Amino acid sequence: MANNQRGGGIQRPNGATQNKICQFKLVLLGESAVGKSSLVLRFVKGQFHEYQESTIGAAFLTQTVHIEETAVKFEIWDTAGQERYHSLAPMYYRGAQAAIVVYDIQNQDSFVRAQTWVKELQRQASPNIVIALAGNKADLAASRAVDYEEAKQYADENGLLFMETSAKTAVNVNEIFLAIAKKLPKNEGTGPQQNIRPSGNETNRTSGNCCNK
Repeated sequence: MANNQRGGGIQRPNGATQNKICQFKLVLLGESAVGKSSLVLRFVKGQFHEYQESTIGAAFLTQTVHIEETAVKFEIWDTAGQERYHSLAPMYYRGAQAAIVVYDIQNQDSFVRAQTWVKELQRQASPNIVIALAGNKADLAASRAVDYEEAKQYADENGLLFMETSAKTAVNVNEIFLAIAKKLPKNEGTGPQQNIRPSGNETNRTSGNCCNK
């Protein structure tokens, strides 16, 4: 969970002080109705809504996780999955340091579409982007259409992080974001934090922004 900044650092619940905060842009991609917004809502607010309205364009949220002495702040862009919004996706993944590509384990087509998103990121996103593949709706494994081993093999072959998640039961939701946070570089030079919301003239950035406190 996010903690307020005080004095010389970020205060953790046990009273320890963290000396560095790193800010990274993360984008979620995937077919409509695979549960992208539900994953973000679970991660950021600890909530789950059985009936989640479709995202229009993109939604923006933030959340901070703690890795040893570093606070990692995610600037999260949850993109719409409908095909008519596909042309907007590059505006959101441009300059992103991390991406979660989501599919529904009950839907083979969504897994095929996820592979298309991965190829697009590998071709057009920042060269050092950390990509995670999330097989969502793990609570409905009894009706799965995508085998765990098939997805795991694909992820391994493409250098992706991989977990099956459930926004409904919270299985592996925090874990997938933590795994990404651990893999992101945190040794950049210090300096003031910058706004990383997408804009028309944004240039690709291959690293996040870290500053000592």
